[in-house]
Amino acid sequence: MKMFICIIMFLGLGLSIIYYDQIVAGQNLGVNDNAEPISLLKTETNSLNISQPIYQTLNGTFINTRELSTSPTLVTEEIFLEEAIMKDIGNVTNNMTFINTFDAQSTIIQGKGNGTIETLDGQSIGWISSDIGVVNERGLIFHGIILFNNTNSEKLSFLKGKLGIYVDAPEVHRTIWLFN
Repeated sequence: MKMFICIIMFLGLGLSIIYYDQIVAGQNLGVNDNAEPISLLKTETNSLNISQPIYQTLNGTFINTRELSTSPTLVTEEIFLEEAIMKDIGNVTNNMTFINTFDAQSTIIQGKGNGTIETLDGQSIGWISSDIGVVNERGLIFHGIILFNNTNSEKLSFLKGKLGIYVDAPEVHRTIWLFN
């Protein structure tokens, strides 16, 4: 029985390697003779333009914090309000709530956030995020990924469904870059 299972596994592995080899070698497996060869080795790199953030905090206000749990680890809810500038939009406010879980064995904080960015004329977009924070000699530094999700706004509709990354550190206030 064990021999039979080994033979089947090797046969499956062999077929997988042959299939992979045909794709990488540019053979299109007879599906469409006019199709461009598929290559798993071609990848796009750096679709993030680090020199052009779409959002930068001007100043922020800490609104409230409360402990949600202390056992087995500390979990807090923190609420912030930021005034920021958005590329091609201008001044905005960002109402944010984060649920932060503190790792008792290290200086790492895991955060989950949500909020709403609003323009001066009342248009808005919702977002959710997942963050990792570390405490070191520079202070508290968060890196996160953000998904812009709900809007009926004409001005902010270009963000709907877009992903971005951000950093928030003592020397670099929250700055968001979009993935292309």
